[in-house]
Amino acid sequence: MDGDDDFGAELVASLDPDSWVWLPGVDYAAGWRAARRTADEVNSLLAACGVDRSQLRAIADTDAHGGALVRLEGALEGWMSLKELLCLAANARGELA
Repeated sequence: MDGDDDFGAELVASLDPDSWVWLPGVDYAAGWRAARRTADEVNSLLAACGVDRSQLRAIADTDAHGGALVRLEGALEGWMSLKELLCLAANARGELA
């Protein structure tokens, strides 16, 4: 268990064939390559901001139809670092009270 109170529902959602079945004729590699470029850029930005890759990282992926996806995965410390960075950015833009 991952500490999520709704573990059963999450498990059922992960069994959705649309989320993992590869369809014939879909170019998943092209979507993954596009996602990889963006994930690499995000990881470079996170590193430049002092966020260790072991704490938070962007991961290239594709959806069931070959569309590019970038997922963020990390430990609590990494998410707290991202929260701090987003608060700084919002303050710089005058968007956070």
